[in-house]
Amino acid sequence: MGAAVGLFSICMATGVNAKAKETLQVDFQQAAKKYRVPVKVLEAVSYNETRFDAHNGKPSVAGGYGVMHLTDVNGSTITGTDNTSKALPDSAALHTLNKAAGLTGYSTKRLKEDTRTNINGGAALLAYYQKKLGHSLTSHANSWYGAVEKYSQDTTKQAAAFFADNVYKTIKKGVTKSGVILTAQKVKPLKDQSEKLDLASVPSTTDGPDGLPVEWVPALYKEFDNKGDYGNYDLANRPSDGLKINYIVIHNTETTFDEATNLFASTPSYTSANYVISSEQGTVAEMVRPQNVAWHAGNWYINSHSIGIEHEGYAAVGGYWYTEAMYQSSAALVKYLAAKYNIPLDRQHIIGHDNVPGLTPAAQKTMHWDPGTYWNWQHYFDLLGVNFKDSQGTGSIVTITPDPDHNLTADSGQKVTDDGVDLPLKGSNFVYLYQQPGFDSSLISDKDFSTSSVGTTEKDDWTDKAVDGQQFYKVGQSGDWTEIDYGGQPAWFYNPNDANTTNATGKLVTPKGSSTIPVYGSAYPTSSILKKNKVTGTKPSPIYTIAPGQKYVYGGEMTSDYFNSHFNSNSAKNVIKGNDQYVQIQFNHRIGFVKAADVTVSDE
Repeated sequence: MGAAVGLFSICMATGVNAKAKETLQVDFQQAAKKYRVPVKVLEAVSYNETRFDAHNGKPSVAGGYGVMHLTDVNGSTITGTDNTSKALPDSAALHTLNKAAGLTGYSTKRLKEDTRTNINGGAALLAYYQKKLGHSLTSHANSWYGAVEKYSQDTTKQAAAFFADNVYKTIKKGVTKSGVILTAQKVKPLKDQSEKLDLASVPSTTDGPDGLPVEWVPALYKEFDNKGDYGNYDLANRPSDGLKINYIVIHNTETTFDEATNLFASTPSYTSANYVISSEQGTVAEMVRPQNVAWHAGNWYINSHSIGIEHEGYAAVGGYWYTEAMYQSSAALVKYLAAKYNIPLDRQHIIGHDNVPGLTPAAQKTMHWDPGTYWNWQHYFDLLGVNFKDSQGTGSIVTITPDPDHNLTADSGQKVTDDGVDLPLKGSNFVYLYQQPGFDSSLISDKDFSTSSVGTTEKDDWTDKAVDGQQFYKVGQSGDWTEIDYGGQPAWFYNPNDANTTNATGKLVTPKGSSTIPVYGSAYPTSSILKKNKVTGTKPSPIYTIAPGQKYVYGGEMTSDYFNSHFNSNSAKNVIKGNDQYVQIQFNHRIGFVKAADVTVSDE
């Protein structure tokens, strides 16, 4: 959705126990022994809560601390750039820290700050839930399914089972991360333990994968006056009506989950999303059926051809951090939708709101930048079954794969800022782009973002940031610096020993002839065809140009069309077809479209 917000204003100690990774395994083993919890269950729960990441003692957007995600929202607010504060949602699920303190005798402060203590708190909770369910503290992992469901704090059968099933999948598959080696083990959990949890069941009336906790919460759809004003989405019959679904757009809400769903469901807000996912439990609200067109991307062409998914969270504070429950649910949903609608699992089709172009140069200036600096694209695509670091090709096409030790470095003077206030470098998902090879050079800029010729370190300045998973043509190398074609200009980024890139394969798009060619924010039909169909105020508008010799990575080909929507109508006649063929490219931070007649497409 919209405007960025600032940092958490949370009263907490700043000193965090930076425990060495190699001791983490021992901490799990000792806590499991002390509270008589199977160590594999304890480790797998932690992995599915946080992937063993304590996040330097910072809370998640759901108020969870440490590797066990012990929750506490007392006094926690999020302060926006407009100097307003919003309390995090209050629920029993957000107070497990206090319960862990009572069970262990440790202070809540220590449970937040010390990883070993945090793990003990999680183990104590699991043991408590196991006994409350009337089960013994057995060493058999299969007998802890109900306690694992309870640990999730989910309130529905589907959500609790989704979390527990993922925990047992982790045990079955095994995982090695952060010094923890969880060896694979055959498991067959006793799922009948769920009967004692008294969980609600959500009616199955939604479009999503089996096992995912999805609830139908319909967005508002009505006329607002007698002059044709309506909202908050459009009826369609995609893809049967000729509108192919080519994209899934990832957003973050900049509100709580409840605020977002209420905005779409009960307010004439002229905005909506097909799905909204909560950070607290990873539960999903389906609000606009995928065959219908949600109003979410700020680009009518992309809206017409995409599914929008909102994620509860705040882009500027995403480093404090998007929850694993949300990533897991979102990836399961995207994998299902991509298979159903034949959407490629790559970064030209699974895109952020920040990758959506404007329809005009003026619109480009106001396009949104969520999900922001801290959305973990690498992990997200790992959950989708795609590894950006699988090396292919000869090196003329490179995938941006930032190395945490090399993409942003304090020693170089690099920073990320929010109105001049430093944000964390850790967890950032991009490389900075410079005008020349060297940290003393200026960052590149974009004519449609600022009148300045120099880019900035501001979190919303998308013009000088190449993000994880995006692919570009490698022009050359100078020492530790790589040059790429980017947004119609040369751009350099720090890349020692290819630490921030992986060779890729694909097709390249370059202009024909010796003249520049236009780049568009849509694949619309010609103005004459639109006018013939009584569409006014809309035309294909160039937003950039590409000079001869520049090369950009191919993202597919499509025939021009325009969705001429009307209230209470989902007729195929609403889809106006053109004659032009367009080619999609990864142009800069955002995708773009060029006419097929203007370019040559070749293998790399």
